[in-house]
Amino acid sequence: MILQRLITALRNLGYKNRFQIKAGNTLSLPPSSERLLKKVTIKLRGSNNRLCIGENVTLNHCEIRLSGNDNLIEIGDNARFSSGKIYLNDTSGQHIRIGAETTVQGAYLLIDEAASIDIGRDCMLSTDIMIRTGDKHSILDAASGQRINPSQDIHIADRVWIGRSATLLKGTVLQPETIVATRALVCREFTEGHCVIAGIPAEIVKRGVRWDRELL
Repeated sequence: MILQRLITALRNLGYKNRFQIKAGNTLSLPPSSERLLKKVTIKLRGSNNRLCIGENVTLNHCEIRLSGNDNLIEIGDNARFSSGKIYLNDTSGQHIRIGAETTVQGAYLLIDEAASIDIGRDCMLSTDIMIRTGDKHSILDAASGQRINPSQDIHIADRVWIGRSATLLKGTVLQPETIVATRALVCREFTEGHCVIAGIPAEIVKRGVRWDRELL
């Protein structure tokens, strides 16, 4: 056990990984994924938070930060996440899940209130993507003083392709075989799959499609 910890420490030093894990939190990292982490920063704070990384997960040039209490970040088997950030900040009982086989080239996933993010299996996310469940600041009703912009969950089904520089905001729901166009702004629930959505705000512009990772 001591030898294995030494080997792990030396590997992380060589790959420029940095782990800061406060007592009471859990990092689950199988050997098959440990060797695939390069230039990764992991910070687990708060209490009873869990980061669960599946088998053969590739992480490159990214930061994962988990704080608050009783939260979960889960990355499924054979997923790839590069050049981005996954932040779950100062909340309780929330989660971010990234499904197996999903690939992310550059994205910022952010939870800073009571809401969660689910991304399905075999999704494909391009670069410069923002996915966040809240507005960060309050919007108040002028008459009552009540806040009117609570955070909301985001649900992305299996087999969704999200194009470069798209933004997905609170309340977004996407169905299987959805294609999100470059620079689209998504901020509502879509009940149809097999479609292309585009624009600001995004609307369906084409139906009856599916996508493939290869040029056929």
